[in-house]
Amino acid sequence: MTDTSRSPSATTVNRRSFLEGSVALAAATAIPGGAFAAGSDRIRVGLVGCGGRGVGAALQAIAADAGVVIAALGDRFADQLDVAAATLAAAGCSPFVSGLFHGERAAEFVIGSDIDAVILATPPRFRPTEIATAVRAGRHVYAEAPVGIDAAGVRFAAAAVEEGQRRGLSLASGLQSRHHAPTRSTVAAVASGSIGRPLRAVAIHHLGLPWVRPRQLGWSAEEAAIRNWIGDEQLSGGVFLEHLVHAVDRCSWALGEPTPLMATAIPAAVALPRLLNRGIESAARIAFAGGTTLEIGIIRREGIEDRVEEAVLGSRGGADLRQCTIGGEAFAGAPGDASGHATCMASFIESLKGGQHRDDLAAACRSTMLAVMARSAAASGAPVAWHDLWRPSSAPLPSRPLQSPMV
Repeated sequence: MTDTSRSPSATTVNRRSFLEGSVALAAATAIPGGAFAAGSDRIRVGLVGCGGRGVGAALQAIAADAGVVIAALGDRFADQLDVAAATLAAAGCSPFVSGLFHGERAAEFVIGSDIDAVILATPPRFRPTEIATAVRAGRHVYAEAPVGIDAAGVRFAAAAVEEGQRRGLSLASGLQSRHHAPTRSTVAAVASGSIGRPLRAVAIHHLGLPWVRPRQLGWSAEEAAIRNWIGDEQLSGGVFLEHLVHAVDRCSWALGEPTPLMATAIPAAVALPRLLNRGIESAARIAFAGGTTLEIGIIRREGIEDRVEEAVLGSRGGADLRQCTIGGEAFAGAPGDASGHATCMASFIESLKGGQHRDDLAAACRSTMLAVMARSAAASGAPVAWHDLWRPSSAPLPSRPLQSPMV
């Protein structure tokens, strides 16, 4: 194992240095015809963030094509890296020829190693910097959503995506619903007029509290926060980002991705019981050009009965985006269809072999910014305009990349 913790602190990639990066790196990465460096048909993939989602994505990558090699792994924590390496080795992924890296610079070392593509599955706070670093290095990117936790981070990620598009890189997001056959069929039916003109989308999620990893002796405050990133708004972005971004994306997609205008808070109908000292209740409405709206609401607290609803209402009926039904008729995938996550990864790997180009990370930037807009309105109680979020600001750029053990 290569221990990167002895290395100097990771250097933050700023927007200027990213935009001035060498285009030659990208040109040298992929060879036309689907072959990669040194004429090999192997696709060397690095994983940054060795939690459950990261390891799951790596397993899906090797299942997608026999030519995929997980060549490098990186995580902030050595114990998490060891578990991931053992899990992947048991699935036939060893040896990790480009290295195993842990510590504060693990992401930098993985991206800079001998790989063709990288899977980014770290806490959302660090995603913008990692996307930019990968693009600068000429790596094809598969990044989980959301792509950031605030407007500054999303703008930074979007700039990196634009540069990656100019370099011809394959840029894929983990918005797996767009690769889930029943969901795709439902959205296509809405687009074809099955419910008339789409007017309004609603996403309501009532859930218990997220997981918590008990603090262990010897953990610093920073380590404890990163190991429990999902409950830390500075790392996850809060429930609108880490949880609702997929619902926001599905609903916006089903509405036809109209131009966003404004988000406003929706007052809570019922206050949380005072005896509960841990809980979240928040809701917002996004208005789009043409008059369509998206209403998003979430309650997370102990003892609540789970309720997850996502629907699009039209002039002649409605579509259930969770059940994938319209008027009682269910849309099903073909026999043997893989899960949305598996097909999402498979299409990314196919794009690296010369198949249809993946360029949907820009859609993840849009959906993440929609979630940022909704969260900002719900938190402040004041209207938040879409165009204001895209204006350059003097806000600090994302911090150095750090890896989480639980993604």
